[in-house]
Amino acid sequence: MYSQRNCLVIDDDPVALKLAAGCCHAMGLKVYVADTPTEAMDELKRRRYDLLVVDHDVHGIAGYEILDHLMVHLKAAQLVVFTADTSERTRVLYEARGASEFLYKPLSKPAIHFKLKTLLDRVA
Repeated sequence: MYSQRNCLVIDDDPVALKLAAGCCHAMGLKVYVADTPTEAMDELKRRRYDLLVVDHDVHGIAGYEILDHLMVHLKAAQLVVFTADTSERTRVLYEARGASEFLYKPLSKPAIHFKLKTLLDRVA
């Protein structure tokens, strides 16, 4: 369905990383993963991404801080944030950096699939 689209999932939690990557793969996306900000930067230098899924906290670094460093390489990628933080402040910080969807923890396959499908269909 989305086989021509690349997705990068950034998360330091192996369970969440596997869940998100698995959902993206099941949707037909070409999935790449990074569990550190440095790996994410390396991935973004290798190829263009249509979708970036980032955790709010990766090895003690806020996802929005990671995005600040990655923005020059993102081009037109859609941004999705995984977080347990439902505060308005956090939402505003990510929206200012282009995030268009939020997935709140605990994560579930149906919620991930629904949000990602909705987002990708909107930008198709």
